[in-house]
Amino acid sequence: MKKKQKDKLFENLPACAADFIKLVIKKMRYRKKVRANVQAELTAHFEDELKDYKNNEEKTQKAQKMITDFGDVKLLAVLLRRAKKRCRPLWRTIVARTFQTIGVLIVCFILYAVWFLIGKPIITTNYVEVMNETAKPFADVDPNLNARTYYYKAAEVLEQKKEEDRHYSDVVHIKSSEATSEDKEKIEQWLKDNKELLDMIAAGSRLPYYWPEYKTGEEENSTEAIAILMPHLASYRTFVKAICWRAGLKAEKGDFEGVFDDLLTCYRVGRHLKGDMTLGEQLVGIAIEALATEGIKKVLSLYEIDPALLAKLQNDFENLVANEDFVISFDQEKFFFYDEVQRSFTVDRIGGGHLYLKRVGHIGALMGPSFRQNKLKFLLYLLFLHPDKQATLDAVNKFYNNLEQLALMSPAKQKAENIDIEKQLEQYCKGSLFLELLVPEFSHVIQLIQLGYRNKAQIQATPLIIAIHRYEQDFGNLPDNLDAIEKSGYIKKLPIDPFSDKPLVYKKTNDGFTVYSVGLNFIDDGGKVYRDEDGSVRLWDRDEGDAVFWPVMGK
Repeated sequence: MKKKQKDKLFENLPACAADFIKLVIKKMRYRKKVRANVQAELTAHFEDELKDYKNNEEKTQKAQKMITDFGDVKLLAVLLRRAKKRCRPLWRTIVARTFQTIGVLIVCFILYAVWFLIGKPIITTNYVEVMNETAKPFADVDPNLNARTYYYKAAEVLEQKKEEDRHYSDVVHIKSSEATSEDKEKIEQWLKDNKELLDMIAAGSRLPYYWPEYKTGEEENSTEAIAILMPHLASYRTFVKAICWRAGLKAEKGDFEGVFDDLLTCYRVGRHLKGDMTLGEQLVGIAIEALATEGIKKVLSLYEIDPALLAKLQNDFENLVANEDFVISFDQEKFFFYDEVQRSFTVDRIGGGHLYLKRVGHIGALMGPSFRQNKLKFLLYLLFLHPDKQATLDAVNKFYNNLEQLALMSPAKQKAENIDIEKQLEQYCKGSLFLELLVPEFSHVIQLIQLGYRNKAQIQATPLIIAIHRYEQDFGNLPDNLDAIEKSGYIKKLPIDPFSDKPLVYKKTNDGFTVYSVGLNFIDDGGKVYRDEDGSVRLWDRDEGDAVFWPVMGK
């Protein structure tokens, strides 16, 4: 039908004119409607020029002359196309350019998506090995000085026993304040059954060093730092609980030398787990140290101790903590990030290494509902806006360098200099979804930094409390102030409260004395503690009250 219409359109023209018009229209390569208009115009032009010629021969000759005058067909087609483009309305030009731009963008997006998706990460460093080397006190340290051998062996035996009886080690976690005579018999039997293991822990604690051997499970060739397992930490806590129970039972029998020997063993185990270890190990170490110091204070509050034994205890304890670093270390945590960067970003190519979507596919689960509701938004962010590999590494380094500097500042100094830790850390994570997902909440980071200083205040208060007891035993009365204790030689150096950068507070009271830190609110509340709804003392749970280390308080 269409062919008949076209033939009818050219019925008044010579064949050469019709063929010429068809060829011009074909060469135009433009929109169909415009070509139809041009075809009609060319046809009308030929018809007008040929209408005065009567026979076909004359019409053909004239048509041939017109075709020759028009010149090159291709050039004519280009000129006609340009003329039509210039004559089209502005809105049509805008629409055309818009669609052209969209087309170019789509092609660019497809090319970018292909480039993005074919990228792969390359693992260049085994950070598990790096962490194992970093944990050593120095490169050529004698492995025979490592307490790990004793601790691991004892833990493996205990874990085997617990595997055979899942309730095997639960007995030592009974609270001493709630223990019945039957409970104590069970605990004494447990202590006898595991004396060899406890002796191994004690022997290991006397070694100068401890560094772990980080492993990633049973998978062969697994080098992912995030997969590191630390199965022995639970056993360490069990052993320490058991040794503290043994100390309590010895105290009931009057064996105070054995009591303090056990409690100092516990403290040494806790100290071993600190330093350049993972945060998990450091937290367990701090908890164990706190358990040991609380045990010492509890014994002092319940029993009258021989002055010579007290002096020995103080001297031994002061030697233990003399060179101890209480600052939380983030060195090992950095390696977790470095390892994750090399696994979550492609190798550097044109444009820099970008996120590897397969590795960060768990982002949806981490983001929760907000991710599921905004999948397209997050996908576009990961594709186009997320910092590249090098920029992310720079942010990680800046974050941890700043964190380490902040950790070296006491809470009192941070407050005096009006340092907003959360705001500073947020600056380094801003714009990096990778960092925002992997860095703990800033409030938790701040608590970790404070935890080191809380532990320091509590531990350094212990020799001061012992010194005050010794002073009272020797002079028959309590010292009037801290200066009296220091000048009389009962303590080598007065402990400084990290929350005031002044000596811990000592005051005589109606029924004895009190030693405390001003606590998280940085205000001396006169030794008043914060109690929860049950009446239990909460030393560090709230920004209220003081952190009282003596007297030993309960409900």
